[in-house]
Amino acid sequence: MACVAVNSLVRTIELEFLQPLPRPIIRQKQLIPGNEKLIQNLHQKLGDLIEVLDENRMDGIQAIKHLETKLRDVAFRVEDEIEFQIVHLYEMEEKEELLAGIAGLFVEEEELLAAIAGLFVEIPESSIDAVEEEEEEDLGIAADLFVEKSQAGETDAQRSGHSLKLGCILEGAIRDIDAIHKELSKVKMECVAAALQGIGIGRKTTIAASTTCCSDVMMMAGDSSHHQHASHSQPLHDSIMVGKNNEFHIVKAMLIQHSSRQREIVSIQGMGGMGKTTLARRVYEDPYVASRFDIRAWVVVSQYHNKLQMLTDLLKSMGCVVDCGAQEDQLAEKLYQNLMHQRYFVVIDDIWSVEAWESVKACFPDNGNGSRVLLTTRSSDVATIIGSNNDFSHQMQLLEECESWNLFHEKTSKSLGSEFDTIRRQIVDKCKGLPLAIVVAAGLFSKLHTLDEWKNVAEALNSSAITTIDEECSRILSSSYNHLPHSLKACFLYLSIFPEDNEIPVKDVVKLWVAEGLVKASKDMRFDAVARRHIQELKGRNLILVSQPSSCGRKVKAFRMHDILHSFCVREAKKENLLHVVNESESNSPLKDFRWVSIQSKRLNKQTLYSSSINCRSIFHFSGRYTSLNSKISPLLRVLYNTGECEMAYLFHLRCVLSLSGAFTILDPFRSWNLQTLSVDRIDKMSLLEFPQLQHFYSDRPLRDFTICFHQNLKSIGMLRVDQCTKEFFTSIPYVENVMIYYVGGWNDCMNNIAYLHQLQSLFLLCCGRTFQLIPNHNCIVSLKNLMKLRFYCVSFEGKTINMFSKLPKLEVLLLRKCKWIGGEWELLEKESFDHLIYLEISRSNLERWEASACHFPNLECLKGPSILQKFRKDPS
Repeated sequence: MACVAVNSLVRTIELEFLQPLPRPIIRQKQLIPGNEKLIQNLHQKLGDLIEVLDENRMDGIQAIKHLETKLRDVAFRVEDEIEFQIVHLYEMEEKEELLAGIAGLFVEEEELLAAIAGLFVEIPESSIDAVEEEEEEDLGIAADLFVEKSQAGETDAQRSGHSLKLGCILEGAIRDIDAIHKELSKVKMECVAAALQGIGIGRKTTIAASTTCCSDVMMMAGDSSHHQHASHSQPLHDSIMVGKNNEFHIVKAMLIQHSSRQREIVSIQGMGGMGKTTLARRVYEDPYVASRFDIRAWVVVSQYHNKLQMLTDLLKSMGCVVDCGAQEDQLAEKLYQNLMHQRYFVVIDDIWSVEAWESVKACFPDNGNGSRVLLTTRSSDVATIIGSNNDFSHQMQLLEECESWNLFHEKTSKSLGSEFDTIRRQIVDKCKGLPLAIVVAAGLFSKLHTLDEWKNVAEALNSSAITTIDEECSRILSSSYNHLPHSLKACFLYLSIFPEDNEIPVKDVVKLWVAEGLVKASKDMRFDAVARRHIQELKGRNLILVSQPSSCGRKVKAFRMHDILHSFCVREAKKENLLHVVNESESNSPLKDFRWVSIQSKRLNKQTLYSSSINCRSIFHFSGRYTSLNSKISPLLRVLYNTGECEMAYLFHLRCVLSLSGAFTILDPFRSWNLQTLSVDRIDKMSLLEFPQLQHFYSDRPLRDFTICFHQNLKSIGMLRVDQCTKEFFTSIPYVENVMIYYVGGWNDCMNNIAYLHQLQSLFLLCCGRTFQLIPNHNCIVSLKNLMKLRFYCVSFEGKTINMFSKLPKLEVLLLRKCKWIGGEWELLEKESFDHLIYLEISRSNLERWEASACHFPNLECLKGPSILQKFRKDPS
C-alpha cells in the first residue's frame, strides 16, 4: 500500500537535500545546515521500514494493512509539505523581485526629479519636496519599506524561519514513522506467537502467518528463445500455447477449409483470460494458414475503440506508410484499396462492441475469394451479431486438468522435489482451468524457494470458499501482487496510467519510474539499470507480455498487459488514491489528492481538472488531441507525457518531459532544478540549462540556437546539428552514451570530434532528405571502443568503409537505412569479421552484390534487408 508514497518521499529527500548540489534557493535560504541530522535520520528510517515490510510478508493481516495505510498517508503528507515549502520560497522570491523592481523605479524617479531640480535652479527647493511627497503618497508607504529591504536583503531571522519550518516538518515525520515502526514490531510479535499457536491475528480469514523472506530473484521466465519484431498492431510473442490443439484445428478449418468463397467473419469468444488472443496468434502465425492468403493484418481494439487508431494500426501491420496528419476517410479508402482484389486474413483482437466493427466494416471488401476476418471477443452478443453464422463461431473451453498442469509446469520451469507436487496440484485445481490464472500463479510460485513458503501461500489461496472463476482469478492476482517487493509493486501500479491494450515503450517507462522516484539505485547499479531489471522481473512473474524485443533480441523494447491484469492494476491504483482516469465512460470530476491523471478522452474539462489537481504529480495524454497546458495547473507536477505545448517557468518540481508534440519554452530563470529528462518536438526558446540531474535531452527538430550548457552527467542528447559538435562541447559531456547527429551543410570537424566521446555506446548519424553525404573520417568512429549500436540514415559509403566497423570490439547492432552504396557492392575480406554483431539491418538501399559468409558474422541472430540478403539468410555458406 505504502510503496509508491514511501519510495517517492525517499527520492524527493535525496534530490532536494542529499545530492551534492541542491537547488540554489535551498542553499540560499540555508535549509540544510540546521536540519542535516533530521534529514539523514528520516531518510534512514524510511529505508529501514520498507526493508522490514519487504522481509516480513504478512499478507491478509488487517493490522498490517492499517499500518501501511497510515504510512502511505504520512509519506504523502510529508512530501507535500516539503515540496509546497519549496514552491512558497520561489513565490516569495518572485514577489520580492517584483517589489524590488517597483522600488527601483521609485529610486530612479527620485534621481530624475533631483536632476531636474539641478537644471532649474530658480525653482524653490520646497516646491520640489512637495512634488516628491505627492509621488511618494501615490506609490504608497510600502515602497519605502521595500527600498530598505532591497538594500539590506533577507535577514538571518527570516532564513532561520525557513529552516525552522522544515525542521518542524521533519521532526513530525520522524515521530510518526517511529510510532508506525513500533506498532509494526508489536504486530510482528503477535503474528509469530499466533503462528506458533496455529491461530490467525486480525485476519479476515484464518491462515498461517508467514514471516519468512521471499527472496527477490531476478531471473527471466517464459519463452525468450525466439524473438520477432512487432508493432502496436501485431500479436504478442510472449505467450505459451499449451494444449488447445483441438481448438486450433477447429478455427484453422473455419479459415482455410470451409467451402465458402465469401468474406466470412469468424469469431472466437470466451471470458477474459481464457487464451483467445493466444489461440488467434497461433493461427495467424501458422505457416500453412499464412501461405493461403495474400495479405494479413492484425489490430487490437480494446474496450473504448478509436476508429483512427484502428485504421492506422491495420495499415501499419500490412507494411503501409501512414502519414501523421491523415484523416479517417483517407485511411479507410487506403485500407479498402489495399485489400481490394486480394485474399486477405485480418485479425480484430479484443473487440467489445458492435459499433467498433461497424466503424471499419466498409473497409473490408467481399472479393469472393475466401477472405476471412477473425474476431476475438468476450461478448457472445457481439460474436452473434457480427459473425457470419454458427459455422464460423467458436466458444473457447477451459483447460483440462492435464493441460492446466502442463502450462503451470512450463511457466514455473523448476525442478523441485516430490513434496511440492501435492501443493502444485492444489494450486492448479484452484485456477479452474483458466490460463491467465495459471500463468500468474506460476509466476508467483516461481519466486518461492522453500516448502514452507509454498505452503503458506497455498494456504492463503485455499482459505476462502470462492467458487466462481472470476473471483478465483482475482484472488490469485491479488496474491501475486501482494508478494511483490515494495519497489516492484510501486512500478507495477504505475503501469495503470497507460490505456488498456496500449503498447508500452520500455525506454519511456524507465525514465518515468526514475522520475517518480519508484526505483532505488545501488552502489553498483544506476537508476535506469535497476528500472530495466524491474522490467525483467515483471516479465518473469508473468505480469507483462513482451510485444517487441530489442534489436539485439536480448532485452525488452515494448510490452503490454493482459486486460484483466490491467484492470486489476487500475483498481489498485485508484484504491490507493493514486490514479484518476479521464475517459468516455467515467466522470471528469475526480476525487481530490490523486497523484496521476491519465487523459484518454477528447472530452476534457480543463477547469474541473485544474481545480482538483493541486497535488497531482503526473499528467498523461493518450486522447490523440494535444492541447496546451497552463503551467500553473499544479505547482508539484514532475511528469508531463504527450501534453502538447507548455511554458515551464512555474513547474519547480518538474523531472521528466516526454512530449513529441508542440513546442516548449525554456527561459531563465528556469527553476526545475531536478529535471532529468527533456524529450520534446521542438524547443522555441531556451537559456542556460546546466542542471545536475539532467540525463536525457532530445528535440525531434534539430536545435537552432545552441546556448545551452549541459552538466557533465548527461547520458544522451539529440538532435545535434553538425556545427554544434565541437571539441569544446563534446569534452564537456564526457559520460554521454547516446548521441544523434543531423547533417546540415557539411560535416566540418564533427567526425573528428566524435573521438572525444570515450563512453559512447550508441551513435546515430542521419542526413537531410536525399543528400546521401559521404562520411569523411570513419576512423574516428572506429576509435569508439565502447560503441554497441551504430545507425546510419541517408548517408553514402563504400563497402570497405563499413568493413572498418568490424574493428569495433563491442558492436552488437548495425542499422543501415536508406543508405547509398557506392558501386552497389559490399565485399568482406577473410579477416574482416563482425565478431559480436547480433543484429544487422540493411533497408531501402541500392545494394546489389554482397560477398560474405557466416564466418564474417559468427554471432548474428537477426538479419533484415532487401532480397539480396535472402540468399545469405537461407544459405550462409
